[in-house]
Amino acid sequence: MLSVNLKRFIPFISLLLVVIFSFSQSIHLTMKKDVEDDFFQKSQSILPVYKFQNKEIEPYSKFGLEIDPSQSWYSIKKFPEMKNCTDTGYTYIYFSGSDNDKRQGYILTLIGNYRRSRRTVYFYIDRNNDLDFSNDGLPDSLASFQNGFKIQLNNINTKDAKYSFQLTRFKYGENVRYKNLLTEHYQSHSGQKQFTNINYCYREQRYNSVISHYKLKKDSFTIGIKDENVNGIYNDGCIDKLYVGPYLSQINSDKLFLIKPVITDNTFEWGGKIYRIQSIESNGNYLNVSQDTQLSTIKKLKVSKKSPNFTYYNVFNVEQSLNKFNKQQVYLFFWDKKSLSSEDALYLSKLNEEYGERLKLITLNHGDKPKQVKISFYYDNIKWPVGFSNSDIAEKYFLENVPRGYYLDKHRKLIDDQITPKEMYELMNNGLDS
Repeated sequence: MLSVNLKRFIPFISLLLVVIFSFSQSIHLTMKKDVEDDFFQKSQSILPVYKFQNKEIEPYSKFGLEIDPSQSWYSIKKFPEMKNCTDTGYTYIYFSGSDNDKRQGYILTLIGNYRRSRRTVYFYIDRNNDLDFSNDGLPDSLASFQNGFKIQLNNINTKDAKYSFQLTRFKYGENVRYKNLLTEHYQSHSGQKQFTNINYCYREQRYNSVISHYKLKKDSFTIGIKDENVNGIYNDGCIDKLYVGPYLSQINSDKLFLIKPVITDNTFEWGGKIYRIQSIESNGNYLNVSQDTQLSTIKKLKVSKKSPNFTYYNVFNVEQSLNKFNKQQVYLFFWDKKSLSSEDALYLSKLNEEYGERLKLITLNHGDKPKQVKISFYYDNIKWPVGFSNSDIAEKYFLENVPRGYYLDKHRKLIDDQITPKEMYELMNNGLDS
């Protein structure tokens, strides 16, 4: 009887073991907040400042465009104590973490001493979006000697969910033509709002990303999340986006992909392994991933299969092609100045000097500026051939991190895609390449 019952449980036990094995390598990643993605420095978002005239204020309706006549005006319920303020302006700051039924996304902000002078500028932000400025705490301030400052907002519905952005003044005498065009635009397309002057406005840069850099032995990657709906929450399915890239990389907006609604349905491939996201802490403090050994990798060249051809330029600006080296063994090595170790440099020199006739050595710099690579080639007296990689080559060879070496046989078939210069040298030295 016992054996019969045991047989019934064997399939269940086997399935349980498979699941446990599949997610055995749990990784807890602490996320760094308020990071700059690739868009941060490129951002040209303007926070326009309008002159405050009375407590009845036009609502936000795409600043810089005509107001929507169907929207009723706002009436401030209670003003802040604006001590030491001689002039007042206002603007709207977008933050969906303070949405309510009447006012979604755009938070009214009064600006004391908006005219540039030696006075401190005060930002009275209606943080809970109720048009009552007496319950929002102390104002943010910008001293006369400061060019910019950071503001942090709290999601009114989710505890500890925070969102930050940076405001920077426009410098007098710089980009005059561009600023004149902005002034003309806002003066002509702001409804009944009275635009002040572009020099009283601010450049807005948002910290809407979190990131973590993971490295353990040969496994390494960077993973980030972008809060696309600007609410301080980082696990909104079908809205927020994930980034996975090389170790210590910056979030690249072109490489983002949507978070699926069920968090455990989100997987990514890196370094020849599949990882599954187990959880994302809603406030972006951490996430947990694990290796999934049940899924097959697809972003990988197949060993013993012919590797793709490519063309590249060497440091002498001469175009070369991998096809040119048919009937020769090839060692293809990707590197950059930061990752290149003294050991790698030593064995690249030894490979070139001792086996240059039997082995075609192709080393491609991936990531550094060509000018700096050429300078290093001459002044560091590099003893091995140097060329330049590009995104097309990297995609063909599923290059994720550098350094990385590929060993190709005489027919360009892949023998190894994770071989170091030292290992390649030992292979040649032992005559195992023949």
